[in-house]
Amino acid sequence: MESTYKKAFLQVIDFLERLEKDKGVKYYLVGGILVNIYSDFRITRDIDIAIDLESSDITLEDYISLLERNNFHAFQDWRTTLVLARETNILQFLDKSDTVRYDNHIVVKFSNNKYKKMGFIGLKKRVREKIFGINCWVTSKEDFILSKLVFGGWQDYSDALGCWLRFQNELDKDYLELNSNQLDIHKEYVLLRSGIDDPDEYFNKLKDLNI
Repeated sequence: MESTYKKAFLQVIDFLERLEKDKGVKYYLVGGILVNIYSDFRITRDIDIAIDLESSDITLEDYISLLERNNFHAFQDWRTTLVLARETNILQFLDKSDTVRYDNHIVVKFSNNKYKKMGFIGLKKRVREKIFGINCWVTSKEDFILSKLVFGGWQDYSDALGCWLRFQNELDKDYLELNSNQLDIHKEYVLLRSGIDDPDEYFNKLKDLNI
């Protein structure tokens, strides 16, 4: 599985790096693939990507055509993929082996929805990191934490806490303070920085705050 996953990663990064160089379409990686560089080791089986089509001349239809021409595969068919992507701003597809799933989050610049806001916030602070020996664009440590607090499941909180404990001395705390307020997750951030080091305790205390 690791070999297949690595090949799927290299396939999509090669495609996205060429797309950014040739067409100016910015991307960055988010989600579980980053836990091994930002938090605690765990296995993930999909690859999450944020992509900014709005700032380019590439339409969603163009982008899907490029995916098809570069040997990515649809779950059902590309027409259905297009319809669902328009409805959800998430485009899901598979690698050339039909094994690894990509969740492609389409960046929306203006939205009151905190999940959609996170995509545009993360775009502005993306950084270069090396994964599987390849340099690529990824969300920053700060935005990794914020996105995990936005999505708010137990595993998300565990990932955010792991990143905080590992990098708290180098994180931009003013940035975290400002954007946690904008994303309406300030109480989650305050609890995160309170000194808790156990995900279960964090999750239980947060539930108490929401009662």
